[in-house]
Amino acid sequence: MNYQLLLEFHAQGTKINQTEAELLDLELYSQMQSIKVSRTQGCLEIAPDHICNATLVCKGSLWITCLAALLDQIIPVPLGTKARGAKVFDELVINGYLVID
Repeated sequence: MNYQLLLEFHAQGTKINQTEAELLDLELYSQMQSIKVSRTQGCLEIAPDHICNATLVCKGSLWITCLAALLDQIIPVPLGTKARGAKVFDELVINGYLVID
């Protein structure tokens, strides 16, 4: 099952189980690696508003940001470890998808 479908199910109120969460975590890692070499990844498209709302991110956020936010909610990282959302943000900046001043 693709990660966007799982995010759609989550937005409709379906609980993500442990196996799905682990698959989503692997998918996030894969997407973070792929954005380093290709600018045509679907994860770099803007997610629909209902997905952004369900994952508690700002409307107009990218799919990869929504995925990271959901994972941070359902599989919290240990204290002292950078959250997935922060890692995604860093990768987006490093790879020129976001510009900060």
